[in-house]
Amino acid sequence: MPRCCLSRAFTVSELRKKLRSKKYPFDTIDAVIANFKSRGLLNDGFYAESFSRSRWLTSTWGPRRIKQALHQKGVPEAEVDQATRRVFQDGDDYGKEATFGMSEASMDHLFAQASKQWQRAQSLTLESRRARMVRWLQYRGFNWAVTNAVIRKLEAQHPPP
Repeated sequence: MPRCCLSRAFTVSELRKKLRSKKYPFDTIDAVIANFKSRGLLNDGFYAESFSRSRWLTSTWGPRRIKQALHQKGVPEAEVDQATRRVFQDGDDYGKEATFGMSEASMDHLFAQASKQWQRAQSLTLESRRARMVRWLQYRGFNWAVTNAVIRKLEAQHPPP
């Protein structure tokens, strides 16, 4: 096995595609994938959760955008749903009900990031700031309920002068 395939985490689909591009026989590819899975070196569920958590914490991507990226990487739907649920709904709020499909800790993290964006746009009119925040949140994959809740909280905590 070439070292290039072990330099980063892969989904089963990505590894299969990479090995096919290197012209390995199909039975060899299947054997390598089965071997890696049995040894815990290849796990789409773990990959999906790590990817989701990374994109959420470093890029503030929302569930919809993360799901889209994982689907493009060939992660099965069940693994994608489970991973995003763990990252956005479970959080550190054991026993608390998720609001808008997000835990309280996730909403707090999102609000902190959105507040930075809101402050950067303080020279704009209120309508322009709102429109900018809607675009920022929607682009990152948050639904309208989350977007609306964040904007209302921003306006309440940072009223116009």
